[in-house]
Amino acid sequence: MIKAIFFDIDGTLRDFTEQDIRPGTYKAIELARQAGIRCFVATGRHLMEIEEEHLLGHLTFDGYVLLNGNYCMGADHSLLFHNPIPISQVQKALALEKELGFALLLMERDAMYISRITPLVEKLQADIGTALPPVEPHMERGLANPVYQMVPYGQEETLARLAAELPLCDATRWHDGGAFDITPKGGTKCLGVQKILEHFGWSREEAAAVGDGYNDIPMIRFAGLGVAMGNGNDQVKAAANYITDPIDQDGLLHAVEYLIHQNEETAR
Repeated sequence: MIKAIFFDIDGTLRDFTEQDIRPGTYKAIELARQAGIRCFVATGRHLMEIEEEHLLGHLTFDGYVLLNGNYCMGADHSLLFHNPIPISQVQKALALEKELGFALLLMERDAMYISRITPLVEKLQADIGTALPPVEPHMERGLANPVYQMVPYGQEETLARLAAELPLCDATRWHDGGAFDITPKGGTKCLGVQKILEHFGWSREEAAAVGDGYNDIPMIRFAGLGVAMGNGNDQVKAAANYITDPIDQDGLLHAVEYLIHQNEETAR
C-alpha cells in the first residue's frame, strides 16, 4: 500500500516550457491527498529557487527533499535531516575554480551564490527557466558555512577533472552537458527519501517516486513503486516499474491515478 509519493520538480511537477503549474498537476496532488497519500517534493533545487520563483505555484506538500537529498524538511520547514559536503572538498573545489576559471555555484542552507556569470551559466539557467544566482565576490564564505551542493559550469574535461579530485563527493548530471551537481558521497535523492520514510515510520514498499532525470534514478529504484515520466530519458525509464505519459499529456495525473488504482487493488 503506497502511503507517500515523492515528486521531482522539473519535468515532473513543472514543465520547463510553461510558467505555471498545469491544472492536471493540481488535480493529481488533490487526488493523492483525497486517497490518504502524503505528498513530498524530491529535487536538486534550493528552497530559495522554489519560493522566490514560485516554481510550485500554489501546491503544498508534506515535506521536502532538497539539494538532491542532502537537506530535508517537514511541511513547516523544520529540519529533518542534513548532510553537508566535507569542508576539504569545498576547499578543493574553490582552488580548482580559481585555477581553471570555471563558474562555481555553492548552496548553503539559506543562500546560494556563484563565482561568476558566463555565457554557459546564462544558457543552462535559461534552459531550466531559472534566474541567474547572485555573484559572490568572497566565495571563501563556503568554508565558514555548511555547503550542501555545488554546481560547476564548464567544459567536459574541466568537469571531469573536478569530479576526479573530489573523492568524498559524487557528481550527478542534471543537464546533458556543461554542468552537474556535486554532493557528499552517497548523498542522493534516495538518501533523502530514506530519511523521510524513517521519520514517518514507513517502509520503502510504502513509497512511490516519480521523476524524469538522471538524479531521479536512485529514488525510483529504491521506492516500492518507481514511476518514470514519458518525457524522461531512457535510463530513467529502464529503472522504473511504470512509465506514464509525458508531462504535456498530463503524465503526472495519470501516474497518480495509476498509484491510487494499485492501492485499491491491494486493498481488495
